[in-house]
Amino acid sequence: MFFLKDLPTREMISGFAHSLDVVDVQKTGDALQMLRRASLLIRQLERYFALHGLSQTQFLVLMILHRDQSKHSHLAAEICEKLDVSKPVVSTTLKTMQRRGFIVYCEKAEDSRMKPLRISDAGRELLLKLLPGYFEILQAG
Repeated sequence: MFFLKDLPTREMISGFAHSLDVVDVQKTGDALQMLRRASLLIRQLERYFALHGLSQTQFLVLMILHRDQSKHSHLAAEICEKLDVSKPVVSTTLKTMQRRGFIVYCEKAEDSRMKPLRISDAGRELLLKLLPGYFEILQAG
């Protein structure tokens, strides 16, 4: 998240540019604007998911499991590779999603990283319900 609401003006950035050779006023201003817009967009998405009882991470797991129709199941390690979150966060997320009925494990295995899992019918139904609003938010942002 980018928490700065009151972004520096072009003049403020120019003040740094006079004393620091590495400051490009236009690029810095553009980057700060992009960070602010992205932060607002992420907050809006998080509110949307929360209204439906999901976290952003849970939504993304559903997306990963749903989007690759060529695979019947995935491993937790594969999901970790596709998300920018730690393995413990993915593990906790998957446990919560299993408890809520959004994913199912296909086989028993001693090592949870090696248990194939897939999206459940309830998880797919929820995802498909959320997708129109998700795309509306992205396109409006």
